[in-house]
Amino acid sequence: MSLIVRRVRVQDLPSLERLEAQTVKRFPQRKGWLETYGKLIQRALDEEPEGLLVAEVDGHVVGGAIVRQRGPHAVNGHSHGQLYALTVSPPWRAHGVGQRLLKEAEAYLKSRGCTSLHVNVPTDAGEDTELFKAAGYSVTGWELLRPL
Repeated sequence: MSLIVRRVRVQDLPSLERLEAQTVKRFPQRKGWLETYGKLIQRALDEEPEGLLVAEVDGHVVGGAIVRQRGPHAVNGHSHGQLYALTVSPPWRAHGVGQRLLKEAEAYLKSRGCTSLHVNVPTDAGEDTELFKAAGYSVTGWELLRPL
């Protein structure tokens, strides 16, 4: 297995969308996420294509990440980045693909002067949060929601 993490190519976009569609099947309550994901991809392509990462094994896309530099944080003033999505194909989970994508995302942001990476994780993510915990991420706040 030769895992390569690289910048996205136009021909990778359908594979990334298929991967995200596979992942969202596990979370039926995330209505509208695929549309949002498509918008995130388009915005990243327009504004910061370097932040679109692809994990490839033997020529096949097995994961992807969308990360962007966000500028000064509203609370602490530090330059920070935001991870909008990190997806790994189900057969490739627990093979280090997610860890590698996360490390490459962090390295990219660090090269752009960011001092932290912020990740929003839905409450239904369950075991998907283990990747971030293992990498040393900590909970720094809560986002509360109440349907009206």
